[in-house]
Amino acid sequence: MLASELFKIIENKVPLSLALKDDKVGFMGPGHPDEIEVENVAVILDILPETDPNSEETDLLVCHHPSLFPPTTPTYIIHSNWDIVQGGANDALVDSLKLNVIDVLEEETGIGRICKEEFTLDGFVGRVFNSLDVDHIRIVQGKESNIKKLAVISGFGLNTHYIKLASEKGVDLLLSGDLTHPGAILAQKLGINLVDATHRATEIPGLVKLCQILNELGVNADVKHTNRSWETYQSHNIPTS
Repeated sequence: MLASELFKIIENKVPLSLALKDDKVGFMGPGHPDEIEVENVAVILDILPETDPNSEETDLLVCHHPSLFPPTTPTYIIHSNWDIVQGGANDALVDSLKLNVIDVLEEETGIGRICKEEFTLDGFVGRVFNSLDVDHIRIVQGKESNIKKLAVISGFGLNTHYIKLASEKGVDLLLSGDLTHPGAILAQKLGINLVDATHRATEIPGLVKLCQILNELGVNADVKHTNRSWETYQSHNIPTS
């Protein structure tokens, strides 16, 4: 299949027009889509030097995050439009956690999902560990330990904007990644529970779902390179000279 044909099918399912303002989505190059034959696709979260192989084994990289440098392998970015679209990254995260969606968190953009389930905070944390590829989470405890309404955002949702929005919508708990110090302080003031299951782990379900869609379109797609981008050192395991 030509890359141009594949892109038309993808964009029919996940329109570029859904992307947030200034988000760089679509084909990045190199080459021209009308001249690229696609058989083998690597679905990745980020382009790193070691994930940009420029080899015969990979005809196309389908990458979630826009690249910070020009790729040497033909690359197609599917980012906030994949987060927003029905059946995309946020819904894949919901499905992984076995939750029931009742609403969209941010109506203007379609970011995030609101779910109605009953958990204790500890019970929900246990489900997160059992459902996502994560070995540590960070928690800000709110005023309610019995959760009845929660929201999820894949990737980047623990910023002050989405924390405030979740609180305004009566959400007891917000799960996402990228918790900041200001976000934690705001959550304490608002009394809302936050669960930071990491940017990476909350987006892997979306990569798997995207890979399934690509395989159904007739190309050989595999999720690649989902390792963590850094290491966490504890005080007891700091290397000594």
